[in-house]
Amino acid sequence: MEPLSFASQPPRGPREKLAGIVFTARVVDKLRASLPGGELNGYIAYTGMSVAWRHYTKIDLAELCGVVESAQSEAEVEAWIEARTAHLDKAKINEKLERFDSSRMPDDLRPLFERLIPAELRERYPLIFDLLEADDARLYPATDSGRKSRLSTPPRSERPEP
Repeated sequence: MEPLSFASQPPRGPREKLAGIVFTARVVDKLRASLPGGELNGYIAYTGMSVAWRHYTKIDLAELCGVVESAQSEAEVEAWIEARTAHLDKAKINEKLERFDSSRMPDDLRPLFERLIPAELRERYPLIFDLLEADDARLYPATDSGRKSRLSTPPRSERPEP
């Protein structure tokens, strides 16, 4: 697959699924941006929530990066991930990832987390997916393509259930 650049847009949102698992599309995007010719623009491919994703899926990020680099399409990557996660309870994985509270950030990652994410966002958005969406919106305000900032939207944890 071709490398990505996050110079003008962020990776896909944390709730976007690939192979039936949230955060997977974002992991793939970050790995593509880490390829030669890609641009991470401050995003980090091999730490943070990618480590939690790795823990739950049991997929090694370096191995997945090799698959991403050699794949002809995202469908090929998705099939590879699907084959390795078919035996897992994806609903349970999704629930755990979606409910991950930033207060549970491991001590070894906390300094990096606090350096990258402004305190006002960390305080307003305790759930990591809400926080990542808000930080993406902060870094990439609305564009001519009509993408709106989610900062004005209350975090998912504060929104009424549909």
